[in-house]
Amino acid sequence: MALTPKIEIKQSQSLLMTPQLRQAINLLQMNNLELSELVSEELSSNPFLEREDDHLNQLPEDTQPTINDYDASSPPTPQDDTSSNDIDYDNNFEDDFGSDRIGYDDIPTDADWKDYHQQRIANSDEDFDYFEQKLAAHKSLYTFLDEQISQKFDTPKERLIASRMMEFLDAAGYFRGNLTEISAKLNIQQDYLQNILSRLQTCEPSGIFATSVAECLKIQLQDKDRYDPYMAFLLDNLELVAEHKYKELKKAGSFSDEDLNDMLSEIKALNPKPAADYDFDLTSYIIPDVFVRTNKYGEYIIELNSKSLPKVLINQDYYSEIKTLSSHNKEAKRYLKDKLSSANFLIKALHQRATTILRVSEEIVKFQRDFFEKGIDYLKPMLLRDVAERLEMHESTISRVTTRKYMHTPRGIFELKYFFSTAAGSYTGDENTSVTAIKHKIKQLIEEETPDKILSDDMIVEFLARLGIKIARRTVAKYREGMNIPTSAQRKREKRRNS
Repeated sequence: MALTPKIEIKQSQSLLMTPQLRQAINLLQMNNLELSELVSEELSSNPFLEREDDHLNQLPEDTQPTINDYDASSPPTPQDDTSSNDIDYDNNFEDDFGSDRIGYDDIPTDADWKDYHQQRIANSDEDFDYFEQKLAAHKSLYTFLDEQISQKFDTPKERLIASRMMEFLDAAGYFRGNLTEISAKLNIQQDYLQNILSRLQTCEPSGIFATSVAECLKIQLQDKDRYDPYMAFLLDNLELVAEHKYKELKKAGSFSDEDLNDMLSEIKALNPKPAADYDFDLTSYIIPDVFVRTNKYGEYIIELNSKSLPKVLINQDYYSEIKTLSSHNKEAKRYLKDKLSSANFLIKALHQRATTILRVSEEIVKFQRDFFEKGIDYLKPMLLRDVAERLEMHESTISRVTTRKYMHTPRGIFELKYFFSTAAGSYTGDENTSVTAIKHKIKQLIEEETPDKILSDDMIVEFLARLGIKIARRTVAKYREGMNIPTSAQRKREKRRNS
C-alpha cells in the first residue's frame, strides 16, 4: 500500500484554558490583602472602575441606595445594550468556575494577574536574579514558626492548638497567653496545653515561647548544654545580677570571682529577645476571611468579612461620555471595549471568589459541627475530595480556597486547611475514626494502667483492634513518643517508685 499525502477535515474537542480563566483561578488563591493590592492596581489602570464607597459618596442623598435595593448576586453591567453585545464575555469562564473539573491541575500556583496580558515583553525576566532575591528576602517570624509546627506536630489537633498559641507571642518572642483561659476556650485540659507549649519552646530561634526572661535564658543554655545547678542559681537571682550585687551572689552561691565572671559572660552572650531579628507580621496573617457565630436558636451563621473585601463597580456615566467622544475612532473604541471587558470580568470574578469561599466555609462548619460545639477532641477526619464532591468542584479549587484563608470562630481563629485531616484505618470500615481520636484513646489506656499491669505497645495494638481500629505497633510507638509518653519499662519503674 503506497503512502501518499492527502487532505482531511477532522472535527475534535479540546479544553481551552483562557487567560481570563487563569486570572479567575489566581484570584481564588489570593488572600484579602493581596486581593486589595491587585484591585488598587486595576483601579489606577482602568478608567471605568471605581470603588463602591466613592460612588455612593458622590450620589445625592435622596438617590443613595438602601439595603433593600442592593442585590449582591447581580454584578453591575453596562446599561448600554449595544456596547455589551460587542463583547464576547461568555468565553471568559463559566458562571461557576469552581465546578469545572478539567484542567485545574495544570495551573501554576505562582501565576500573577499581569502574567497573561496579551502584550508581554519578550525576555523581560532574563536579567532577574532569583538567587539575589532569595538572599534579600526576610522571613517573617510567623512563617518560620508555621513551618516548624508542620514538622513538629503530627495531628491537626496539635497544629491547631500550636497555631492558636502563636497569637499570644509578643514582639520579643515571649508567650503572653493565659493557659487557663485558652484551655477553657478550646475545651481541653491545661496539662495538654502545657505539653504543647513545652514542645513549642524547642522551636527556633532558641528561647522562643518562653514566659519570662529567666526561662528564655534557661532554654538557650540548655540548647548549648551549659545549664547546670550554678547557672540555675544565677537565673533564679537575676534581679541581683541586674542590680550588680555581685558580693551577695558570691556569698549566696559560694562562687569564686573567676567562676562568677565566666557565668556572667555566658549570660551576656545570650539573646533575651529571640524574635528581634525577625519580621513580626503576625497580625497581618490572622485577618479573618470568614466569621462564624451562633444565633439565639443555636444555629451557626457564616459570613464573609466584608470589611476586608474590595468592592468595585463600573462608572457608567464616564463610560457613556467617553464612548460618545470616541465613536469615530476605531482604535479608541477598541481600547474602550477591552477596558470594559476587563472591568466586567474583574467584578464577576470577585463575586465568584466570595461565593466559593462562603460555600466551602459553610460545608466545613456543617461537617465539623461537633468541633465547634464540643471542642477540639471532636475534630473529624475530612478530605479535600469530600468537600469537592459535595460542592461539585475540583479538589484543586478547594485547596486554593482553604490556603491562607482564615475563619474566626467562637473557639479562635483557624486557617481553613487545618480542618482537613485523614482518617485512620479500621477493621469495621468506619471512616469517622481520626488520628486525634486514636491518640486520645492511647493516652486514656496508659493513664488507666496500674503498677502491676503496664501495657506494652503490642498490647495497646490488641486493645485498639478489639475496638475495630487497625494500627501498627510502630505507629503506636510514634504516637506515644509524640505525646511525650515514656516506654512501658520506664512507666513501670516510675509507677512502682510512686506507689
